[in-house]
Amino acid sequence: MAEINVDQDKCSGCGECISVCPGGVFEFNDDGKSYPANPDECQECCSCVEVCPEGAITVDVCE
Repeated sequence: MAEINVDQDKCSGCGECISVCPGGVFEFNDDGKSYPANPDECQECCSCVEVCPEGAITVDVCE
């Protein structure tokens, strides 16, 4: 299973990761920022890392 991290200080809440993720890994938290709510669904495609304009997302298999 991939380790997914969203740096909450960098996340702008744009939702690009939510839109691009084929596994539905990400959701918005109460602060309107993305977090990996369903990390077990990660398909290790690295699309979230590539699309994040803030560079807030890291996935260990994408490094």
